[in-house]
Amino acid sequence: MRDGLHGPNVITAGESVLLLVAVSGGEAVHLARRHEPTGPGRGAVPDHYLTGGDSEREAVQRRYDVEALREPIWEHTTMCGRVWALMVGGDGGPLSRYWEPAFAPTCRRCLALMDRLFPAPAVDRRVPVVAQVVCDVVREHGHAEVRQVPGDQLAVLRKEIRSLIRQQTGHPAQTFVHGDLLLVVCDPLRDAEAEMRAAAEAIGAVLFGDQPLPAARPERPWVVTWAAWDLG
Repeated sequence: MRDGLHGPNVITAGESVLLLVAVSGGEAVHLARRHEPTGPGRGAVPDHYLTGGDSEREAVQRRYDVEALREPIWEHTTMCGRVWALMVGGDGGPLSRYWEPAFAPTCRRCLALMDRLFPAPAVDRRVPVVAQVVCDVVREHGHAEVRQVPGDQLAVLRKEIRSLIRQQTGHPAQTFVHGDLLLVVCDPLRDAEAEMRAAAEAIGAVLFGDQPLPAARPERPWVVTWAAWDLG
């Protein structure tokens, strides 16, 4: 890289270097991989953006390492499979008046594929313990809430819970995530009539005084807290 000049606008995911690019007819920022050495790749920026005498082209040549942008080392399509137009400008400023500089992808498909390039997180020792506790709760109540689950453990915990419930009950379960809250539902194990009776009793106590209001919030046996199972 020549001193003082900017090279390709890239990010790193795991061990992969990815180029931030734009496609024609869209505003999303996509990603392109480095080209495998089995055939010619393409440069980060078409040559007509790097030559010519107008002010926009001259600004690009002053700020960027033109040789580095021409190097044919990038795939011809984005990670999501679209033919791309040019690299999105980065620290060196815009390459075209039609695309503002960007420093992260916004294409959802490219983002999902990029996530696979990172190494899988280490599985916390609590996962099998919490999963079994949740399975026991679901077998009794048909549903469970798991609170304070770390984001990097959600995927493996969801998979473990669904697997255990199917193995131990023969029924499928669904898991839903909202922030650090994991909801687990197994419809075949739910007692809909009991849930409706409990809801009606609660409404009656509040609206009609059919029952005295509890002095404290009732225990909720279907709630499991991740932090409560710290194994040290």
